[in-house]
Amino acid sequence: MKHVLLFLGPTIMIFLGLQVMSSVPVTFLLFYGWLFVVPLLDMIVLKRNTWRDTFRQMGLGINRPNMYHGILTGLLFFLTMVLAGYFFHSFLFDKDDLQKLLVQWNFSGNLVVWLILVLLVINPFLEEIYWRGYLFKKLERKLTKRTMILLTSLFYSLYHFLSIIPLFSWPYNFAMILPVFLAGMIWGYMRDRSKSLMGSIVSHILADSGIMSVYLLFLK
Repeated sequence: MKHVLLFLGPTIMIFLGLQVMSSVPVTFLLFYGWLFVVPLLDMIVLKRNTWRDTFRQMGLGINRPNMYHGILTGLLFFLTMVLAGYFFHSFLFDKDDLQKLLVQWNFSGNLVVWLILVLLVINPFLEEIYWRGYLFKKLERKLTKRTMILLTSLFYSLYHFLSIIPLFSWPYNFAMILPVFLAGMIWGYMRDRSKSLMGSIVSHILADSGIMSVYLLFLK
């Protein structure tokens, strides 16, 4: 039951913030609060690990080949999203509906710059630390590596449905979850192969930069 809650907790936070409260700032507080507090309580407070041991167990160490892979995959994600946005944004999005939805979610005005910074700086670190750092460590003796990568990728993709479905036009909104799942699988594989999370974080930062570039270039 505890593991089910760990898998579903981030999705519940997104649901409460977006679907119930219709606020991106509130969603960020709930979602990133969960991603930060749960590993902190478990590994530092309950297990009484040192910060150094916690960072090591979650893979927060530099591995040069892993960093190269992170940069290469991240650049590929970035270019793919910008090119897709350039050629297909009129099919993927209804710009007027999207703008209305973002205003409804409080993703507007002076808050936008700060929310974008959160997505570019905080989001990649906390998502990777939670899914492919903390949960990998939590599950490593309970599941095979393939099952662990698959499950973390599935549940990582799950809460993206809650934001992707309203943002994209039908039927592309359902199709857009596939790249999220594939990215999770790639980042999980990188983490497993290298025992380092840093390449996945770099790749994730570049991927999120691609998403924000599409928004700023073609949708704002």
